[in-house]
Amino acid sequence: MWPLLKIVAMRDSISQKRISSSLSFFLFLISNFAFSQNFFGKDFQHIHDEKCAAVHLEQLQQEELGIYGSKEYFESWIEGKIKESREKPKSFLRTEEETRFIPVVVHIIHSGTPIGQGPNISVAQIESQIRSLNEDFRRLNPDASQTPIEFLNVAADAKIEFVLAKQDPRGLPTDGINRVLGPKSSYDPNDAALIGQIALWPPEDYMNIWVVPLVSPFIGYATFPVSNLPGLNFPPTTRERDGVTVDYRYFGTGGAAVAGSRGRTLTHEVGHFLGLRHIWGDGDCSVDDFVDDTPLQDGSNTICRTTTPRITCNTRDMVENFMDYTTDICMNLFTLGQTERFNAVLTNSPRRASLVNGRATQVPVLQPNDLGFERIINPQDFLCDLNIAPEIIVYNAGLNRITSARVEIRNNNTILQTLDFPLDLGTGDLDTLRFNPIVLSSVTNNFQSNILLVNNTNDPVQANNTISSNPTIQPELNLPYSLNYEEFGNSWVVDNPDGLLTWERSQISINGESMETIRIQNYEYDAAGELDFLISPQINLSDFPNAQLTFKMAHAPYNAQGFGDFLYVAISSDCGNTFEIINAPYNKDRTFLRTSEPTLNEFIPSREEDFRREIVNLAPFSELGNIRIAFINRNGFGNNIYLKDIEILTEETFDYRIKISQLVSPTPISNGLNDQESIEILNTGNLPVSGFIFRRRRGNSPTQSFVARGTPLNPGETTLVNLPKSTITGLNQLTYILDFPNFDQNPKTDNQLSEFVLINEETIRAPWRQYFDNMINILPWLTLNPENNLTAWELLPLQTGSTSSNAIRLAPRSGNNSFWLGSPIFDMRVSTQGALFFDRSAGFVSDNTTLKVLASADGGVNYQEVFSKSGNELVTVQTEEANPNNPAEFVREYVNLTEFAGENKSVVRVAFVVEGGEETNSSIYLDNLELFLSANPEPVNPGENNTLIYPNPSRGLFNVAFNLEQFETVNIQVISSTGALLHDVDFPNTLNQTYTFSPELFSKGFFFLKITSQSISQTKKLIIN
Repeated sequence: MWPLLKIVAMRDSISQKRISSSLSFFLFLISNFAFSQNFFGKDFQHIHDEKCAAVHLEQLQQEELGIYGSKEYFESWIEGKIKESREKPKSFLRTEEETRFIPVVVHIIHSGTPIGQGPNISVAQIESQIRSLNEDFRRLNPDASQTPIEFLNVAADAKIEFVLAKQDPRGLPTDGINRVLGPKSSYDPNDAALIGQIALWPPEDYMNIWVVPLVSPFIGYATFPVSNLPGLNFPPTTRERDGVTVDYRYFGTGGAAVAGSRGRTLTHEVGHFLGLRHIWGDGDCSVDDFVDDTPLQDGSNTICRTTTPRITCNTRDMVENFMDYTTDICMNLFTLGQTERFNAVLTNSPRRASLVNGRATQVPVLQPNDLGFERIINPQDFLCDLNIAPEIIVYNAGLNRITSARVEIRNNNTILQTLDFPLDLGTGDLDTLRFNPIVLSSVTNNFQSNILLVNNTNDPVQANNTISSNPTIQPELNLPYSLNYEEFGNSWVVDNPDGLLTWERSQISINGESMETIRIQNYEYDAAGELDFLISPQINLSDFPNAQLTFKMAHAPYNAQGFGDFLYVAISSDCGNTFEIINAPYNKDRTFLRTSEPTLNEFIPSREEDFRREIVNLAPFSELGNIRIAFINRNGFGNNIYLKDIEILTEETFDYRIKISQLVSPTPISNGLNDQESIEILNTGNLPVSGFIFRRRRGNSPTQSFVARGTPLNPGETTLVNLPKSTITGLNQLTYILDFPNFDQNPKTDNQLSEFVLINEETIRAPWRQYFDNMINILPWLTLNPENNLTAWELLPLQTGSTSSNAIRLAPRSGNNSFWLGSPIFDMRVSTQGALFFDRSAGFVSDNTTLKVLASADGGVNYQEVFSKSGNELVTVQTEEANPNNPAEFVREYVNLTEFAGENKSVVRVAFVVEGGEETNSSIYLDNLELFLSANPEPVNPGENNTLIYPNPSRGLFNVAFNLEQFETVNIQVISSTGALLHDVDFPNTLNQTYTFSPELFSKGFFFLKITSQSISQTKKLIIN
């Protein structure tokens, strides 16, 4: 058995603490949506359950920029700019008093629905949003009249208007709406960078608005502006995140917008984008929003309190301010102080000042007969075959329709072809020019194409008339392949777009021996978000469709939140000219790259254990034929990444795989007093596993996700995953999912276990008898099919005996199911012995069908098998089906429960369990269950509602046995032949007990026993010899 896994619950804290040095495996709770919606997002990210996630984006900004991106630095900067503005002569303030126009592009990230359905919202909904945004910023909103009188003197017109962009980044006309099919069905704030990769126009020229389906509870977020940062040697913030994101259901009015939306979510988020904080400062009365004319406020408001205003911090809350959390119908103003912040930001802040009255607010001026090159399809810089057919995309950048063009291609300044192409291009339309095949040089190529004529005349715009590439033939690998480090930088190409630090060879000492590796030194790399590529030669998968890339990687994250690198392994189908990073088969951030403990020091691996074998199965790409692989580093101010032992195998040789074997605790029926939930897992792969992701969900409650790390679990070994219990009283469906063994991202078959458990603490008095007669349901007994919650044991009316006579029946069910019948809890401290009797009946059952009786001394937390019969042992009749109406077809069984009686046995329960059933089985019947407080396998039965004295005559001990219909207090008096009362004793709660009397109490002779209770009044003779 592998050492147990232990849990540390990570809720609002992001610190990771080991709870016991003796344990070798630890699990950490990940924020639910950081994991479940964006697995490779920010590790252990906690985001408050608020509708606006702008504070989270500001936190990321601060983590990337340090003090220069902090709230304190920005507020100090903006305070100074506002002061400068106030001190300027009025002649300098003319710009701020004029209306400023900001170009907007609305990116609609949808999932393929038609326009006007779901996230792919209509043009009318978009236009309604821009209209309401402008009304709010110009204080032309119809509800401006609802501003309370005490705030009228500070309510302000920001003199800012937002314009759907009139020209796109190429200078072509646009409606400012960009519809893009996204890779996910929903997004959260951790997806900000991903969303920016999907769709982004230059944030220096456009305010990017992304309209997406956001996960609850978020409905919007925005990036804050930053100050101009003198002396920084890296970009001020990640461009791909710079903008505003709003859930499509809260964008504008009508269409897919919810009924209560007036478009104020965007107004609120644009407030953040232009420098405003939440009006309560994201704190209490001691925290400010840095605006003088907004009152201090203790927390946010979600209710529109106008008739009975909320008073905090000794002033009325400004619930009508766009920067509170009130509903859209409540909001109606910005203040003069807030517009001062807008002015400071739009005058001075990078990627805000450049927006004002930008070119995209103007209709573009187009020239006639303007044809431009978009890009070269073939040949690009990487070439896999010297024999090519050149293809180039062109677009109409002019104002008139283009019907023809003359274009030439050259290589090494030699004209190869000059062709006339018929075209039919309206403004902005694209077409692909296809040239005749050519053969390029195996040494050096400078491929160039020039537009010579457009519509049989000269093109007046020459800037977009030339395009070139430098194609270089790429070598091909023979499989199986193992990297020779001399090939690094030669057949393995290093692409270093920013010219700074990149992949390099590094000689290090591993276990005392010098070893060659490849590394990228992120510890010293200051350019956040930059990509560096290590690109393989060609790999032909046609002959090896199940090829596998494997390598060893080492990485210790930098031990500070927010500093983290990404490593991708991406595939190219165009000879390495482009790689799809968003859907890369290997895509790991700092949490899942980690092979060693986080450190503040530069990481240099020194042990073989610092490396982990990584696997990328290439079968999903086999239809592409020739591919190239790239190791892509995305710098995040983290720590060094090392690679070694890079191999490409002909078959899928290595496999990380773990199976969830069974739920050990809680058991299917219990009182819920188990300390934790225990799940057994088994390593079914061929490599040790030292980490994985484990998810747990109860019913429809949110999924909890845990990351586990620790001592390797070797192939064939098992261990227990122990989690804090999550069950509640009643029926619980517990679902467990194990993903990414050793953080391997190759697709696996579904690896989850879902079971139903019953938590019940009902009790019954011992001894007990359960004949199931006069009942309309099986309660207080419990019945359950843990695997699928199918119908299990059920009452069956009998045609014999009384009219309300019942047995219980388990109908035939398919295999891989178990069916439980559990008793209530009972107290066995009243006796030192115990026995269970029951009648059973069955016709034909399969050999693997088993009936078990389990007993528990702790209410069902743990069970012990006390009875088991299988196959033919269960058969009571020689027919296909037993007849439950025939008592002769039942067999009486005895189970000794003495081990579960006596001191400390106060929460005992028994369960009948059938396993391994098949649909061809007969039904199985149970009846006449009875618990005795003795272990006699053949108890005396005095008959219904009767008593019996035995032995009589007695030579020593004698017994009085009872068989009552219900619990009664009985009185037994022993009277001598002369009428003297010798013994008088009461026995409360008598049902089926047998009471034993010692002869030491009586002399030999003739006696009368007078027995009385609620239902019995008997006098019996007793002779003691």
